[in-house]
Parts: sequence; structure tokens; C-alpha cells
Amino acid sequence: MGRLVQARAADVEVLAGVLASAYRDDPVWAWLMPRDREWRLRLLFRGHLAQQIPYGRVWTDEGRRVVCVWAEPGAWKLPTAYLLRNGGTLVRAGRGQLPRVGARLLALERRHPRVPAHWYVEFLGTRAEAQGTGLGGVVLGGLLERADTDGRPVFLESSNERNLGFYQRLGFVTERRLTFRSGPDMWAMWRHGKRS
Repeated sequence: MGRLVQARAADVEVLAGVLASAYRDDPVWAWLMPRDREWRLRLLFRGHLAQQIPYGRVWTDEGRRVVCVWAEPGAWKLPTAYLLRNGGTLVRAGRGQLPRVGARLLALERRHPRVPAHWYVEFLGTRAEAQGTGLGGVVLGGLLERADTDGRPVFLESSNERNLGFYQRLGFVTERRLTFRSGPDMWAMWRHGKRS
């Protein structure tokens, strides 16, 4: 099936395409970016992956068909310097919906749990034509094994109710449904794993 591979700078373009393909029909992203979605997502993810790869936070499979952006405990919050460096990209990708995009990102950050210290699945996506093949489970499963060894829990927000069963099969439990003033709901999920 493949194995877990740490992404390199040379992978940014192809992996941005994977995430854009994966999130193209996602309810939250469809609401945030109703037009030119795949192009705008590719732009947004290109900038984000370029910033995260040097820190070792981006993982994929050998065929570059799945991507997981995975932050270590204490590193889930994006620093102000990151936002300043990527401000132009956010403006170009957000366009007329920039206030909506910014409001959702800020709302998620405010609701992100501070304790316990945890690993964070920021994004997980499989190229549309490879979805349902088990690749997402291979990549995320490999990272979850690392979290189990470390003994700390893993947290994520799912933006698509259709994916809850996938995460539950990997040991995640839905903690709560996240509702907002506008736009689709999301789901906060924890996986407490095993202590070694």
C-alpha cells in the first residue's frame, strides 16, 4: 500500500494539488470559497506547506497521493510571523471572502484546547481519485503510532461529517459539534491512544 514519507521542499507543488483536490468538495471550504475553489485552495496550501515542511510537519505516502500536516505538542498555533509572511497569499486566496475565512480561522483558534498537551492533525487529505483506497489511514496511522509512543493524545477538527467514521475507526472520539454564527458545523475529535 505504501509507507509514511516526510515531505521535502520539492514536494510543495504536487502536495498543494493533493490538498486542493481533497478539499474541493468539503462543505466548509465550499462555503469559504464558493468560486475558483480548487485554484484558491492550491494557492493557500502551497504557501502553508512551504512554511511547514522545513519543520518536519508534513507527511505523505511514496506516491504523493495523501498529505497530513501534523503539529507536535505546543506547536499547533501559527505564530504572528507566519501570518505576516503569508498575508499576501491569504488575501489572494480569500479574495472577497477574506473576512469570512479570517473569522472562521480565528474562531477555530479560540476554541482550540490548550490542555492537555497534544499532537494536532491540522490537515489530512487524499487526492480525490485515490480516496477510499486506505492511503489516508496508512499515513495517519503511522503518525498515530508515534503519538502512542510519546503517550500524548491527538486532536483534530473535522470539517466534513462524512469523515467522522474514518477517524473513529482510527480511535478518535467526537468530543463536540462546533457551531458558528454562520457556515457549516465542524467536529472536535480526540484520540487518547495508548501509553507505552
